[in-house]
Amino acid sequence: MNLFKRGMIFVTFFGSCIAMALLVASLGTKQWANAKAKRQKNPHESDGRISFGLFDGKKELNVAYGWRTYEIDVVHLLKYEPEFLIYWFWLGTLVGVCGGLLFSALSAVFAAINTATSTSRRLSSTSGLYVWNSLALFADVIAIAFWIAQFYLRIQYNVLSREDRDNDWTSEYMAELGYSFWFVVGAAVASFVNIIIVFIANSEKEVDTVIPVLEEKTNGAIMLY
Repeated sequence: MNLFKRGMIFVTFFGSCIAMALLVASLGTKQWANAKAKRQKNPHESDGRISFGLFDGKKELNVAYGWRTYEIDVVHLLKYEPEFLIYWFWLGTLVGVCGGLLFSALSAVFAAINTATSTSRRLSSTSGLYVWNSLALFADVIAIAFWIAQFYLRIQYNVLSREDRDNDWTSEYMAELGYSFWFVVGAAVASFVNIIIVFIANSEKEVDTVIPVLEEKTNGAIMLY
């Protein structure tokens, strides 16, 4: 493997690390969805801010008496208030993010191996990097698709608990996708760029130095002399 090819493969190592960092950040942050809220009885005297991730979040409500902060347990709401989110879409998002994290990690490992040494094994060779990055991209796209579907089917209509809705709070059409979601989009882009880089690296053919027959005969004659 020539120096150019090793350098390109090493670049994919950093791309996979970036993808992993973004996916870990998406799991650890609480900004998959953000929304404002109003109380229908007194919309001009009330205000609310809600944000949550895949596991938890917080809501801040103000009914002209000051802001009050409450924790949101997403898993609890999924279990006891199934109208909050579609469980299978939430699970699909979580599985997609974890799958993307796993395959990005494998891509980083094998990129490091291919930078340090040459291997002919299919899944650990430079061709195998296509597989790991493609699987990472596929998993990320699955997570993105499930959460977008979740947003348009549930989140845009409500991000509040049953108790809040009973108190006339609403968040209908006041929600938006948060930066935690866009981290996954960034990870998908990083994996896609890796695939392009691997393609460029593999398209660079090894060029062997061929000694012309005449030059070879001349050199042989000189040596004989």
